[in-house]
Amino acid sequence: MDDAPTSDDTPIPFVTVTNWSRAAALCGFNIGPLLREVGIDTDLLDPEASVISVQAMRILMERCVEETRRHAPHMHFPVTLGETFAFDYLSDLETFITTSPTLREAVPALQWLRPLLNPFIQWDLQEHGDQARLRMDFHHAEAQPATTWAFAESIFVTLCKFTRQMVGVPLWQSELTLRHPPQQGSERLASAIGGPVRFEQPVNALWFDRALLDMPLRGALPSLHETAARRVAQQVAQKDASVGTPPEHASLHAQIDALLRHQPALLGEGLDALAQALGLHSRTLQRRLRDEDASHSAIVARVRHDLARQWLTDPALSIEDISERLGFTDRRSFTQAFNKWQGQSPSEFRRQGNP
Repeated sequence: MDDAPTSDDTPIPFVTVTNWSRAAALCGFNIGPLLREVGIDTDLLDPEASVISVQAMRILMERCVEETRRHAPHMHFPVTLGETFAFDYLSDLETFITTSPTLREAVPALQWLRPLLNPFIQWDLQEHGDQARLRMDFHHAEAQPATTWAFAESIFVTLCKFTRQMVGVPLWQSELTLRHPPQQGSERLASAIGGPVRFEQPVNALWFDRALLDMPLRGALPSLHETAARRVAQQVAQKDASVGTPPEHASLHAQIDALLRHQPALLGEGLDALAQALGLHSRTLQRRLRDEDASHSAIVARVRHDLARQWLTDPALSIEDISERLGFTDRRSFTQAFNKWQGQSPSEFRRQGNP
């Protein structure tokens, strides 16, 4: 289910200001005057504390596109911003992404981007047959292709840049679809994306070979990946608590889901251990889950079911091993739970060769 549109009054963390400055310099202009145009005091600018309104960011993007066309007509600002993006002040998030064992295990980072980078962006990964689709939507009241096109182009360029770095090969059978019509400079997108681009389509989405999701990545460091997952989840939870983020924007259940998938040892350790991993008091965690109409037990069950299905396709893992990994006391308890979720035993599921 999609989240409700975020209020346009919600500020955007401007932790990316150094990326904007770097891209502007490459495109031949200084971004300082443009920041002052949209009401940002550059003398007091602190990337880790500054915020910007959605309206100001939209105007800033429009001005950057204009200045690039004037100073460097051979360049396209959204592409330059996307290609030069770096996690300058979000090192734990970058570590989580770049040390992921697979792309699938990096996907939860997209949920963390909302509170850390932009609360107006919603991601959705869908899989159909041999194809996967990573869809992006803008969730503010006035979001239209005419006002969000440059952001869409920039974000997908960044996404493809990091994905290629992690995978080490071109994205198989990839294609980008965008809702907006082609703009001046948009012809540079195809080379930046590494695949065809189709405009005026129903969704903003990157389409690619589903097999890429589970391909082992050469930068995998599981222990460092899990440590980064815990640290980012703590940062997000503490950020939400400190600013009093409304439940519909905080998506604490999504943060818990991501943390449990990357630290499955927490699945069997109870709510207190989870609260500690998130840097929250147990009562605070329970209250916020109630506010989101979610429960610890339901999230644990969903994650256990998904991980069980995934691990049962690995013949190197015994059912006893999987049961232990998922935090069950014994194989019998796991079998009972899996029967409830799947309507068949783990052994039957494995024999049928389910994907």
